[in-house]
Amino acid sequence: MRLEHGIEPAGINGGNGNARPGAALLERLAEIDRDPDDGPSWFARRPWGIFLAAIYPILALTPLAILAALKPESDHPRLAEVGVDCAVVGFTMIALQFVITARLHWIEAPFGLDLLLVFHRATALIAVTLLCLHPLLVASAEGWSLITRVHVHWCIWAGRAALAILLVQVIISLWRRALRLPYTQWRRLHNVFALALLGLGFAHALAVGLEPIGATIVWSVVIAVAAGCWLFSRAIRPRLLLRRGFRVVVLKEEAPRVWTVVLESQPGRALRFAPGQFQFLRLHGAELPAEEHPFTIASSPTRSGRISLTIKESGTFTALIDRTRPGDRATVHGPFGRFSHTLHPDDEDLVFVAGGVGITPLMSMLRYMRDRQEPRSVLLIYASRRPLDVVFAGELREIAAGAFPLLTVVHVFSDAPPGWPGETGRLDAERLARLCDGVDGKAFYLCCPGPMTTVLVRGLRRMGVSPRRIHTDHFAL
Repeated sequence: MRLEHGIEPAGINGGNGNARPGAALLERLAEIDRDPDDGPSWFARRPWGIFLAAIYPILALTPLAILAALKPESDHPRLAEVGVDCAVVGFTMIALQFVITARLHWIEAPFGLDLLLVFHRATALIAVTLLCLHPLLVASAEGWSLITRVHVHWCIWAGRAALAILLVQVIISLWRRALRLPYTQWRRLHNVFALALLGLGFAHALAVGLEPIGATIVWSVVIAVAAGCWLFSRAIRPRLLLRRGFRVVVLKEEAPRVWTVVLESQPGRALRFAPGQFQFLRLHGAELPAEEHPFTIASSPTRSGRISLTIKESGTFTALIDRTRPGDRATVHGPFGRFSHTLHPDDEDLVFVAGGVGITPLMSMLRYMRDRQEPRSVLLIYASRRPLDVVFAGELREIAAGAFPLLTVVHVFSDAPPGWPGETGRLDAERLARLCDGVDGKAFYLCCPGPMTTVLVRGLRRMGVSPRRIHTDHFAL
């Protein structure tokens, strides 16, 4: 299972620990040399990723350059003109956020949705800074009454309202957990606030007097692109997905409060994915809310026509998963993410680390290796609370007894039963290094709760493991 309520703004799936967005982007571009056998198309490769990374600042500055060319002479003081320039760039970046978050595969594939959402958050903070500078710089040059006066033109109030909405948006996004705001509610508010911000900002820009007419055309194009991406992702794409929907064929309990849902695609419409990737699922059963949530695909890509998702009851939506019934319709949007051993062909000595239900993407990779008869060496270190909580216990024993892959499984129980002869307690980097007989030459694939992942990544980095050999897939309960 992935996140309890959905994708976090901070990002998930893949990455290499605590790298800054810029450094993470460079490292991600360095690692996307090839696609998995049945995975993304050409736009998942490095040249396209480099192109997208380079084109963003150009797009963010293009409206400013066009407006400057249309009106080279300004009637405002220089400081006020700088403030206006901040608003132009900041508002353009806000409009580009609609493109970044539309989950367009040709934008997501080179980086993974995790890094894209981290980039979304970082650029949003930059845009907020620029838009906050706008009224301060303009008012310092033309009079502070623009900020303090109550009786002003309505367009000034539109700008004030847009800035207030933006600040509330940022506060709620950064402190959603502290506010105990469920993700589904936050997402609805986020969408409403974003559209309101877009509309108020556009109205403010038009009313303050955009001249010549070319300026109005520029902003109209920017707004049309943003609104078009929102309309496609929220209204058009869900209808298209329904036309090639899936059907629930199996629901079974893997462990206490852990369920596997098997979905069957329509003939000729099998989902192509790389082992370890995830997708967004919307179930259309009578007893379930028609909400979209991200879950890792646990099955192997070689099993064409069916995908299985293993989900733990943890949130308001997942707690109802046992009400799913065979025959229920489902829509699937994906795949997403770059957490897959197939994307790293140079990784030979693999160490998989799973925490609880974090076994799901790693299980997809192990099943794929088994089906493809890959003679890889894999050490799986599986941290659970107790033996009863181990998911796929029987199948893991079967894979370990076979030859493909060469799998060794080590269980670590935090609440071990009396007489358990194996590992007990918490898994940290030192124990991980001991269990895999040193970290040299190893490639680590971690899918654990956030705090556990952070501890392990920091420990491995201290031991000298390169970020390129640490691959993480974050989830939360």
